[in-house]
Amino acid sequence: MPEPHWLVLVISIAILLFVIAIYRRDGSQLRSNNRMILTGLRLAVVGLILGLMTELSLTIERTGLPIVAVMIDTSASMSLQDQYPPNSKAARLVDDVARETGGQVNRLTIAQHLLTRNHGQLLEELQRRHQIRIYHFDETASALESGDLGQDRAAEAVTSAKDQFSAILKEIQQLQPDGDQTRPSPATKKVLGDLRGAAPAAIVLLTDGVATVSDTDKLSTIAETVRRKGVQLHLIGIGSDSSAKDLNLYDTLVDEVAFVGDPMLFKAKLRSFGFSGKKISLELRKEGERDVLITQDITAPADGQTVDVELSYASEIAGEFDYVLEVRGNADETNPLNNAETRHVSVREEKIRVLLVDSAPRYEFRFLKQLLERDKSIEVSTLLQDADLEYSQEDRTAISHFPVKKEDLARLDVLILGDLAPAQLSNAALENVREFVREKGGSVIFIAGPQFNPVTFAGTPLESLLPFELSSIRMPGDVTTENFHPVLTLEGQKGNSLFRLGNSEADSQQIWTSLPNFTWLVEISKLKPSARVFAEHPTKNGANGRLPVILMQQAGAGKVLFHATDETWRWRFRTGDLYHGRYWIQAIRYLSRSRLIGKDRTAELTVDQLVYQRGQPTTFRVKFVDERFIPTDADGVAVTVERKGEGRQTIKLSRLRELPTSFEGQMARLPEGTYHGWVSQPAFNEAPPSVDFRVEIPQRELLRRGMDRSDLQIAATTSHGRLYTLDDVDQLANEIPRGTPVPLETDEPIPLWNRWEFLTLLTLLLSAEWLLRKRWKLT
Repeated sequence: MPEPHWLVLVISIAILLFVIAIYRRDGSQLRSNNRMILTGLRLAVVGLILGLMTELSLTIERTGLPIVAVMIDTSASMSLQDQYPPNSKAARLVDDVARETGGQVNRLTIAQHLLTRNHGQLLEELQRRHQIRIYHFDETASALESGDLGQDRAAEAVTSAKDQFSAILKEIQQLQPDGDQTRPSPATKKVLGDLRGAAPAAIVLLTDGVATVSDTDKLSTIAETVRRKGVQLHLIGIGSDSSAKDLNLYDTLVDEVAFVGDPMLFKAKLRSFGFSGKKISLELRKEGERDVLITQDITAPADGQTVDVELSYASEIAGEFDYVLEVRGNADETNPLNNAETRHVSVREEKIRVLLVDSAPRYEFRFLKQLLERDKSIEVSTLLQDADLEYSQEDRTAISHFPVKKEDLARLDVLILGDLAPAQLSNAALENVREFVREKGGSVIFIAGPQFNPVTFAGTPLESLLPFELSSIRMPGDVTTENFHPVLTLEGQKGNSLFRLGNSEADSQQIWTSLPNFTWLVEISKLKPSARVFAEHPTKNGANGRLPVILMQQAGAGKVLFHATDETWRWRFRTGDLYHGRYWIQAIRYLSRSRLIGKDRTAELTVDQLVYQRGQPTTFRVKFVDERFIPTDADGVAVTVERKGEGRQTIKLSRLRELPTSFEGQMARLPEGTYHGWVSQPAFNEAPPSVDFRVEIPQRELLRRGMDRSDLQIAATTSHGRLYTLDDVDQLANEIPRGTPVPLETDEPIPLWNRWEFLTLLTLLLSAEWLLRKRWKLT
């Protein structure tokens, strides 16, 4: 066990005093200089002997420059853009970066500029006295692949320091703000763990300081641990203290086909930051034109919240139009590029071909027949199964028999089947109706009746088209006196344009509640899974909730709308065709759209969802409606994707083995934004199939948009470091402490106590003392 340090010190002092005392006594007659020489020689001998006794050895250690770790925040919040005070140094810096990059400047862009500007001047200044290790972090920290700056590489075969420096600058410029969450404290802990063999002199972080998971991840929570390790935090705060103002309009929906005079309903979502409670203008115009077609004032929601917005517009001319739906914000909004979305609508003037069939001239049949005959956009044919043979010759819209050929049905767009007696039709004709809907994309409106529809459809091809289980229905009696007013479901109010009876949703709802009641209803208890209920009984329930009154389902390529009552004619009371006509014309146009689109479409392009969280893969599928245009190559389909204001990228799709008419492919990790995709291969005679979708930043990264200055200041002060702004960041390099050199390599110890040089020195010292004592006559 080694002796305590204090004991060694006491013995050394005692020896020193003893030697001095001996020579003061024995050399009292000598001059002071001579006495000091002899004392020094004796002490040197004693010290050398003690050294030899302790087996003195020499150790040679090589050291490198102290380390400074640089951490760059690459979380999603670093993609935000900030508004800085006009004429401030920060605002001028942003303007410089915008001119250099030619695009929008976000927080990460600023961090990259600070490190790479003037050929990496800041890093060069740090490199003069330190070894630089650079990390990027979000949830955790990862070192750059290009290596460290300034480390000793004498034993390695590497490229020149200049090439390495250029590689690091390039890698910094390629960083993307794609982290799904920000955890500054664990990331800093990870860096300290990487450097546990040699604590850095300082850690430099370029960050907005926002922790998005929990408060325990804030940088201030690890500042004291950093200080105890002798490390300072030097923080470059990036971002504005105030919340970045932004209006984001997205998920705009509108039917692709409309008719002249037909109201087009534009529906979208609006998310806002910094505009809570303020009036915002929602406008609709044609792309390339300044004139506003229609405008509406809306109230911006609370920060981070979303509100549904909508506009209704009817075009008086036919044509192909690109409509722009846009919200108008203030001049200080940070990102005006996400304020608008463009949608293409084909406004048509062509007639919709409709066949109206019933067994007898009920009120529903009569009023509907008169309405359709007057509408210039509809070409109607009618059939009464119980009519006399002369009826078809006397009525200009009447036909003598139900179409029995597929080609005859294929000419139609919509079938309206009232209280139809299926027994008077052949099974082949009924099968043609089923195929017309499921395979050809036609639509059918069923109007329930007291005799045949739907009770006698059991076992026929029509049963498969019904949106409910036929065995679950209960027919009403011949006479009923129970009045009821159907209630619109959320799907009926917002999911389609059938019930848009007024100029706005509120007006439509008010009109709906004022319409006359019904008295007759087929009670449908059990719905099919794909059924969508638009209107329901206010009180009576079935197996799936309230009894449906008007419901719909997608049946193959077409649609089926079912009326469980035959009393919409009551809506004409005192209003004529104002609401009754508006509903029926809108329903027919709504159902005919898919049919009209299918006529013009060789193929369809779809994505598996309209909104993606960043990092999710986007799946594209192209289905060929016309099999003559299917490419022979297994990868003969390509989709090009474009983000607004940026470049394009293309992906090849592969044929699905189980679906030879479909091709599928994925595109991974698209950055946030609104995208438009279209089929770029093969070529089409008409406009290529297209689709719009959006990639979002994870919402927790957007909830807090201002820089967390208070936490950054606490962390810097606690660690004895400093918080820098964009105005004083140039002072950083001069304030980083020098730090402790990093041990690199230690040679094997060299023993000194048994070397001849030391033995010779001991002999010479002893001889010199003896000769001087003799000369100065000391015994």
